[in-house]
Formats: sequence, C-alpha cells, structure tokens
Amino acid sequence: MLVLLVSTDLMLISSVGGAAQMAGHRFLNETRPDQLEPLLQEAQTLLCLDLNSMATEWESLVARTAPEVKKRAIAFGPHVHTARLQAAAEAGLGTVVSRGQFVSKLSQYFADAP
Repeated sequence: MLVLLVSTDLMLISSVGGAAQMAGHRFLNETRPDQLEPLLQEAQTLLCLDLNSMATEWESLVARTAPEVKKRAIAFGPHVHTARLQAAAEAGLGTVVSRGQFVSKLSQYFADAP
C-alpha cells in the first residue's frame, strides 16, 4: 500500500510518514498535480488529503481520482472549516475528519489499510 499524503505541513509530513512506515506501507508526500495524477488512479493508493493545504485545489484533485481511491481516501482539515469538511464528504471521500482526529488515529488508519 502507498500512503500518499497531500500536504505542505512539515510536522504533519513527518508524523504521517513515520506512522505509515511503522505499519509497513510505502509513504510519499506530494503536492504537484502533475506528479499526483498517476498515483490517484492506482488501486493501492491510500490518499490522505490535507484540505487546509489544498484549500482551493482539492476539488479538481478529487474529480481526477479513481473511485476506489476516493472511497478509501481520508480528508482532513481544521475543525472550524465545517463547510469545507462537508464539501469533501459530499464529494465522495471515504473518511472526512478534523485534523486532530486524523493525527490521533494515524496508527489505526494505517493498520486497517489493506
């Protein structure tokens, strides 16, 4: 499984990368759309999408994501951005949580991934 984090937050990149590797998964952080495109079509990709880092671009990214990747994806953002979180859920992303919830359950998310 490839854990693909789309974020510009250096602290988060370190935390997610460590948790993914401890669970035995490959890890990649990427934000360049041209590099993301092929990864969003791979069934073995677990997309972790930071809605705060992708505030204006996440919707077009999700539109180009394969249905099986979208269904398994985890989107997260500040708990005060309720409209953005709701829009992510309506876009079909499998799990949408606050950033705090995401960070607190990293090990669980990656342990449950196939």
